[in-house]
Amino acid sequence: MSNPYAEVFYKEFKRRFINEKHKEDGWQTPPKIARFIKDFNTFLAQSSPDKDLHINTDGYKIEPQEFSVFILGLRAQMVATTKYLPHITTKDTLSSEIIDFFENVKDLCLASSSKLYEDFDYDIFSYNYENKQLESYEDIPNERAKNIFFFGVNRSNRQNMEEVNYFFNHATKDIFKQKQFKNADIYSVSMPTCFPEEIGASTILKTITEPTYFKTSERYFVEEYWSHFVGKDLSFDEDGKVVAGTRYTLEELHENLRNLKIFSYCAGACNAHRCLNALQNIANQLYDKKTVAKMWQNIDVISFAFPLEAEKSTYHHIALICNDKDQSNPETVIKTNFPEQYNIITLNQEDYGNIKINNTRHTKYIALELHKDAPIYDHNGQNISRQINNRNGHRLQNITAKNAYSQNFNVLMYIMSCSLKNEAIDDKKLTNIGNSPSLSIIHSNARE
Repeated sequence: MSNPYAEVFYKEFKRRFINEKHKEDGWQTPPKIARFIKDFNTFLAQSSPDKDLHINTDGYKIEPQEFSVFILGLRAQMVATTKYLPHITTKDTLSSEIIDFFENVKDLCLASSSKLYEDFDYDIFSYNYENKQLESYEDIPNERAKNIFFFGVNRSNRQNMEEVNYFFNHATKDIFKQKQFKNADIYSVSMPTCFPEEIGASTILKTITEPTYFKTSERYFVEEYWSHFVGKDLSFDEDGKVVAGTRYTLEELHENLRNLKIFSYCAGACNAHRCLNALQNIANQLYDKKTVAKMWQNIDVISFAFPLEAEKSTYHHIALICNDKDQSNPETVIKTNFPEQYNIITLNQEDYGNIKINNTRHTKYIALELHKDAPIYDHNGQNISRQINNRNGHRLQNITAKNAYSQNFNVLMYIMSCSLKNEAIDDKKLTNIGNSPSLSIIHSNARE
């Protein structure tokens, strides 16, 4: 059976390169591009055997820079195309062929630029509640304090803190300005500026399909910033094995993990999941695995726009999405990554004006309405809503006070408040908050 994305990629390649504009007799395809074309044809043969799709670039001049633009847009094109594929399943979006294909995309990107590298380092910044700014951070978090780690899609640049704060504050807007966070230590975990989306696509797909997957980058981050949550004075060998240190009592471990709070967005939720996998790998070396699995439920992870499936996590996970099934404006990122979950947790037309809650063993899924008349602002403060956009429902700003109707923001604040107090979420209260009448945008702006 054919994978619909194979034909999408094939048609886009032919449209861009197999045309009169690129014809040049005797042109020799550069070796790196030629190797990728070979892998591309293998992918097409595996994914569309009944359509006999094949690329022949002989006589067509393909410049490396133009080709890079093409491959760096493939994942975004896959997401954009999803809205036209109502019957896709994980067999299409998470096939081994798709994963291998994006692994080849990553390899080509890495081989084509000296500025890119595979094992990048996470970076961490602390949030100063008084001046509402991020600051460079060189210490380790206090495991006895309430800690909130924000994993977003922010890129790191310690040489330009103004830029770091610019993107962090745009992404989170007024979330961390609320008084309930005043007694919590807040950290922003960033990716480096050289890590483009297309290199991350294969990692994201592996994170979804391999429940315990993590990379050396996550291991290094956890060893430096999180390992003290599960053991005292730990030391590691080059393979990540614990070689020195002591265990906590179970009471101490329980309390430490209750202080580990994570708020994550999009690919940042993927990153947080892998970091927790790396931390659990350390914990499993120190304690019985059944004990660790039970203790792990004390960790709160609140994610937006990336609802990792329940059976693939053991921490306490609250997954928020902002979406509806209006085919003119679906949440295509979630639909691409989790097509089955998308159908379960998005709002149908009869659900409009309400939220939908779906409880599973470790995860509470909460679908919020995508308000088509609520404004969304770009980095420069320009109102860009509600033009039809494949990622409108995906934007984190949908749950901030400035950019969404009040109930979406209030739902998030109630959840975060429960997490900080280590209190269970009352579904009835949550539903009342989510279903409360919307305040006007004028009133919402006035409150700020």
